[in-house]
Amino acid sequence: MFIGTIAFGQSVQIDIFRLEISERFKDIQSYKMNFPIISSGNKKVGSLINTDLKNRFTDNEYPTDNLDSTLTRWAGDQIVFLGFQVTYNQNGILSINVSAEGCGAYCTSWTDYFNYSTQTGKWFDINSIVDTTGLFREMVFKDKKEQYNEASLELKDVLNDSDWGLTQDEYDSAIDYYNECDNTFNLNQFALYPNSIEIIEECRLPHVMKPLTPIIELKYRFSEIGEYLKIKI
Repeated sequence: MFIGTIAFGQSVQIDIFRLEISERFKDIQSYKMNFPIISSGNKKVGSLINTDLKNRFTDNEYPTDNLDSTLTRWAGDQIVFLGFQVTYNQNGILSINVSAEGCGAYCTSWTDYFNYSTQTGKWFDINSIVDTTGLFREMVFKDKKEQYNEASLELKDVLNDSDWGLTQDEYDSAIDYYNECDNTFNLNQFALYPNSIEIIEECRLPHVMKPLTPIIELKYRFSEIGEYLKIKI
């Protein structure tokens, strides 16, 4: 069911597809079960974006199904929230993220990030936006390393604070996760905003360790990294 359209002037429009609420979670499920549908003046472009977005978000579980069938089968009786945010829709570029929460033994939320050309319908990877082979890459990795080091120091303070009740084993386990996230970091996920680009780094810890999750923020203003940009933003 389509419940409206979000307009962006001369940019593409976003139609909203509302997924039916699961009977299993009707008491806790958010009424917001919304998935974006890109509406372009060019039907081929819109179709390319919508098909790719659907398949990427659902990990290509039902690549030949239409949106309705795919989301119904994919969500099943597990998804309790589905929503999206458009962060950039100018200059032939669409940057949109889709968030979901699913419940099994525990409830887990996550966000995936998508970037497309609204002129061709093609997926944009970060190398299409900014030069990641030189100084920009070095800057991001340096900032990332510093923030993980800071998070590790803060976790050490938590260990030494008896009010927290953090055990040595829990501390060691969290540090192992920090190090793994730090060492496997890449520049794959990003979001564009009117004045900046954000490189997404999410270090996902087990459910019981969620309060120890480090917050890594890697956001850069276009005015600061103009020399590294490959296209007009």
